[in-house]
Amino acid sequence: MKAAVLKNYGTLPEYQEFPEPKPKNSDELLVTPIASSVKRLDVIRAAGKHYTKFSELPAVMGMDGVAKLDNNSRVYAMGITGMMAEKALIDQRAMTVLPDGLDAGLAAALPNALVGSDLALLERGKIKTGDVVFINGATGLTGSLAVQMAKLRGAKRVIVTGRDPIKLQHLKDLGADLTITTNQPDNSFVKELINAYNQSPFNLILDYLWGHPAELIIEALRRIRFLNSLKYISIGSLAGEGISVPSQLLRSKNLELIGSGIGSLDPNAVQGYMQKHLTEIFDYANQGKLSLELKSFPLDKISSAWISAPAVITI
Repeated sequence: MKAAVLKNYGTLPEYQEFPEPKPKNSDELLVTPIASSVKRLDVIRAAGKHYTKFSELPAVMGMDGVAKLDNNSRVYAMGITGMMAEKALIDQRAMTVLPDGLDAGLAAALPNALVGSDLALLERGKIKTGDVVFINGATGLTGSLAVQMAKLRGAKRVIVTGRDPIKLQHLKDLGADLTITTNQPDNSFVKELINAYNQSPFNLILDYLWGHPAELIIEALRRIRFLNSLKYISIGSLAGEGISVPSQLLRSKNLELIGSGIGSLDPNAVQGYMQKHLTEIFDYANQGKLSLELKSFPLDKISSAWISAPAVITI
């Protein structure tokens, strides 16, 4: 079969022949993948920079995706073997049937983006109706979904930051109530954050950037008189891994600083979330109520897709 194969860490996956997998027990089901998303996690892992490694190399890429069964129904599932291939194995006890009409690429991209957005809002943020949510670095795929899911979960107001003015305007179309550009002098950015809080005191922050932008948010929070408790959730670190936080801030403010990721979540949180919410969200997306800007590539263009991540591979 043809597949996207990683031969060595630090190289790009290649489109080549690979042995077709064979089920080892009655729970393993051989399926025909039709879409799989290229995530930043995939790229980092293939580069050898993630703490998780492949059991062996060469390995087929694609940790999850959408596949067609023998009865022509389509399902989303985690792959026992890589899903960026003409054939793959899944656990038939853990698959979600797609509604008719839902785009396979969108269905393949949604679950991972939901873990970094909706799951963070629900499990770590404990979002409730009437909350005001601030999203730092919302112009990416996961951040844009966070805007939409925050509104779906009852947020009264969503405030976002980003650098690209076109993407910021798009976030308004998706439901953001206020956009703040990060492409301005630090002092001006801090003042805008303070003004945003004074107008609508936010009680939940999702941060996809960390680094220097997070330090500016911390400075704004230092100057603000809190009107309620505030939970600050670090999800990504596109702007840098480290920041400086004054200890006095944590002692003098009702501020909780936490993260949302594989290690910080209950081991069963992701599986439980998918079982409880994924069918509902697939239906919601099928009604045209969720939007993701996706770059799509055929399987034989895997190398181009890899350097364009996030992206979707169609098989």
